[in-house]
Amino acid sequence: MKKRTLLSVFVLLLATMPLLGQDDSHSKKAINCTGNISQDGQSFACEKDHHTWKISNAWAVKDMEGQHAKLTYHLTSTAGEIFVTSAATAQQDPAVAKNDPAAPK
Repeated sequence: MKKRTLLSVFVLLLATMPLLGQDDSHSKKAINCTGNISQDGQSFACEKDHHTWKISNAWAVKDMEGQHAKLTYHLTSTAGEIFVTSAATAQQDPAVAKNDPAAPK
């Protein structure tokens, strides 16, 4: 009886080991969103869902503070926080080209 109990506990421990090794700090799905980066570079307001996120790796948006940008990010395990994987400044009005002679002045 002792051997069966020990074997059951051992099998249960082996089955749970892979779960302990998983890294849930970042979600698997990458999300793209255009919005505004705060003046201090610590948060991002997404235009699509009107949600404001705290940026966990603010160095990724360095020199983009206060600008309109397109970010690719993953949700972190901390609620309301994102991990930015790529960032680029977005055009304010993509419908009108800067060199378009028909554009209003």
